[in-house]
Amino acid sequence: MPTLVALAFGLGGLAAEDKPPVQTPVPVPVQTPKPTTVKPNEVREVLIVGAKAYHPDRIRFILTTRAGMIFDPVALADDVRAIEKMGPFTNTRSDITRNADGSLTITFHVIEQPYVSGVDFADLGYFQRSPLEKLVETRAGSWLNPLILENDRRAIEAHFQDKGYRYVRVTVRQENDRGNVQVTFFTNLGPEIKVADVVYLNLPPKVFPKQLNLGLLNGPGSAYHPELMTFDQGAVVRALQELGWLDARLNATRAEITDYVRPLDERRRAGPAFVPDGEKNDSVMLVYDLAAGERYYLGSVSFVGNTIASGAELREAFELAEGVPFKRSDIDRAVERARRVISNQGYARCDIRVDRGLDLVNRRVNLVLHVEEGRKYKIGRVDIHGNYVTKDAVVRRAIDLVPGDLWNDDDIDESKRQIQRTGLFKHNPMRPIALRPRFPADRPDEADLRIDLEEDSTGTLNFQVGYSSADGVFIQTGFGERNFNLQGFITGLFDGDVTRDWRGAGQNLNVGVQWSENTTNADVSWTNPHVMDGPFALTLGYSYVNSRRRAWEERRSIPTVTVGRYFFNNDLRLNLSYAYSDLEVLDAESDAPNDAIFGEGKYYHNSLTLGQSFDRLDNPRMPTRGYQASASETYGGDPLSGSSEYWSYTLKGDYFLPLIEGEQGGVTYFHVNARWSQIRTLGDDDQVPFYQRYFGGGPSPRHRGFENDRLSPTEINVNGNKAYVGGTTDAMVSAEISVPVQGINEGIRLAFFTDWGNVWGAGDSISANDLRTATGFGIRFPIMIPVALDFAWLLDAEDGEANTQIQFTLGQFRY
Repeated sequence: MPTLVALAFGLGGLAAEDKPPVQTPVPVPVQTPKPTTVKPNEVREVLIVGAKAYHPDRIRFILTTRAGMIFDPVALADDVRAIEKMGPFTNTRSDITRNADGSLTITFHVIEQPYVSGVDFADLGYFQRSPLEKLVETRAGSWLNPLILENDRRAIEAHFQDKGYRYVRVTVRQENDRGNVQVTFFTNLGPEIKVADVVYLNLPPKVFPKQLNLGLLNGPGSAYHPELMTFDQGAVVRALQELGWLDARLNATRAEITDYVRPLDERRRAGPAFVPDGEKNDSVMLVYDLAAGERYYLGSVSFVGNTIASGAELREAFELAEGVPFKRSDIDRAVERARRVISNQGYARCDIRVDRGLDLVNRRVNLVLHVEEGRKYKIGRVDIHGNYVTKDAVVRRAIDLVPGDLWNDDDIDESKRQIQRTGLFKHNPMRPIALRPRFPADRPDEADLRIDLEEDSTGTLNFQVGYSSADGVFIQTGFGERNFNLQGFITGLFDGDVTRDWRGAGQNLNVGVQWSENTTNADVSWTNPHVMDGPFALTLGYSYVNSRRRAWEERRSIPTVTVGRYFFNNDLRLNLSYAYSDLEVLDAESDAPNDAIFGEGKYYHNSLTLGQSFDRLDNPRMPTRGYQASASETYGGDPLSGSSEYWSYTLKGDYFLPLIEGEQGGVTYFHVNARWSQIRTLGDDDQVPFYQRYFGGGPSPRHRGFENDRLSPTEINVNGNKAYVGGTTDAMVSAEISVPVQGINEGIRLAFFTDWGNVWGAGDSISANDLRTATGFGIRFPIMIPVALDFAWLLDAEDGEANTQIQFTLGQFRY
């Protein structure tokens, strides 16, 4: 035991002796950090005060002013506006605090607005409320902004004031809705003030009130705006001056408050429609006391500065003779006619300045026309803009001018008309087709022609579900494209991408299928109106009809080929068509004509048709002015083979007369169309086959007073039943007034129509007294989803004929 202790002691001593000496560490000097240098006006911190639901970092993210940047007062003002534009905040302000080290602390104080849980319009019906929902900016789910809310309140008042409610008052109530806000607009409309009539005292002879009413903002029947009376007073004076009363002025203008007597009011039985008794005070009578003075007439007309055309040539183009009433509109048109004598020879910048000299004694206006001819220009480049889908070639073939031609304003107008007639581009006061000159500085003798266009919707994809008293329920689906490109479509099929270039060539493609209880139709057609961009047209078509609309079932299969050529700026078209008709007649009913009962079987016909058409309509799809006349002659005899031999012809005409054009381009027009058709036999045939005879009645352009195919001569057949046998002469005339309810041609239209027509059999005497008459009205809904609804009353219904008819179709989508 002692040995182990000693050993342990020894080992411990040995280990202690072998350890190296402990070295004392050298002290390391501690480096004190250098003080940070703060730049003058450096932003140390950006604080957000007042944000609740929004995290402050969401606000800092949009700010330009940030920590570490040099303070910029312009950026600070922009940051305040940026916070306001976020929507949830209002009354935003900024504070600047200077710290001891010279840095700045920027603090943004915001007031966070609550969410809007809902917006309601009290005391208003559906049709009054609907436009307001689109008008106001305060909506459910948005932040409540007091400024926007006040703007909405004023906008609602202005909306109803424009409708004649001059004393409308709108108030706003905000109610707490579980931490959000329910906004309610209360509207007190007050009395509706309308302009009952406009009376002109001391109106000059041969001036009608309607001529002066055209320029009025407070016209008859419109809402009364007293603040616009100053403009109307100037409009009345200008209208008289433009008619030749150059000294016209107003003695006085007054507004007489009147009461409109309602039709059921007892006072109306023996009194006027308007009385000044103040019972309602809902109308005003505007009275203009005129001092027209003497009328002025055109005196001498002379031209100064003209070298290209003689004074005699310009005076001849001016046309107006001395002594005619001095009407501003007539003078402007006469000056333009004279100007074009020169401008049509290449002088694109030709201008005529008019100096008037008054002969107060003789009441004459002598005109001195200063001609500034300018430089002679040729057409340089033709630049087309806005045709993103339509190819340039479609537009260029409609232009009468090409590079190198002399500038000609008449050709410019004709080019605009041809572009409009394609139906591919919008043309109204809001989106006009514009052809303007550009004069490049590097080509002083050339004028570039710039064409600005906006493409219209050209495709239709329709699915229609309709009902009429003639066919019952029917379903129709179809596809149409007025700007088709067959070559691009075929190329796309091989390339695997048919959508790349299938539109833009101005071709027409139509595919449709229709089914009803009595009829199944399928048809497809393709038309290239300008083959190789030339004057020739080509149409290929095929149709299949399986119909039981008449007293027998017939199945027709008709392929057609048509070749045409245009003349006279595409106004006149001549075409030649070939058609093969394969027909099967079966299941004749007991009330069918005798020749149908005994004529079941198969028939075929080959025919050639020569067509002529002269078209001066302003738009092929939705015309509002112009006319179109056409004729066609069909021959189905030797050497063409067929089950029967016949010839027929048809004469058609359409005329559109614009009556009123609104500010948005909507045109109220009068439309009349007429059709006359006859068919006769050839060779040994003594009777036109029953399946080729005419049957009238049905939707427009047929006689709307009859069911489909129920306007026809009748007979008692072999079964003792009344049979509709059809006729060999068909006449139809229709007159219609169409009104754009929404102020645009593509919107809802209201139509009033009268139809006259009849069908006569072979050997019947034809007389205008035989025409059957129906009248009615219809509604045409927007072109995006068109609905046509017609109500017709037959004025001279006979026994067994319904005196009312309804035609209704629904559903079409355009792209």
